Amino acid sequence: MNQKIDQFDKKILQLLQEDARMSHAEIGRKVHLSQPAVSERIKRLESNRVIRGYRAEINPKALGYDITAMIRVSTQQGRPYADYVANCPEIIDCYTVTGEDGAVMRVLATDVDHLQRIINELNAFGSTSTAIVLTTHVSGKSIAVPNVD
Repeated sequence: MNQKIDQFDKKILQLLQEDARMSHAEIGRKVHLSQPAVSERIKRLESNRVIRGYRAEINPKALGYDITAMIRVSTQQGRPYADYVANCPEIIDCYTVTGEDGAVMRVLATDVDHLQRIINELNAFGSTSTAIVLTTHVSGKSIAVPNVD
């Protein structure tokens, strides 16, 4: 991190993660800073890419995605999957990882047949292993700013 994050920034980041729609004036009241001071801090955090963006949290089930699955892909040399996963709307997270698997993906599907079609397409890049999510205990958890001095 190129910039110094102070206690005000930490509190602002915490509040924005809890409610990104909170006004700068409300944040100012909670952190004991003026609205212009909060606005300047947020602009700096955005320009330094500490804050990368703002988004709505959508309930996948409300859109018909009844299945969430984790798919591990043991990729093979010369079978790049990055373009496919970037353009597949059902793959909502994809991580390149160490170990036997080359990638781990979080995938949404409307039903088992839909999930099977995605798995079949991913098999073109290597062998897959799929686990259907039964319960989500933690999701979208706020990121704590570490105390680094």
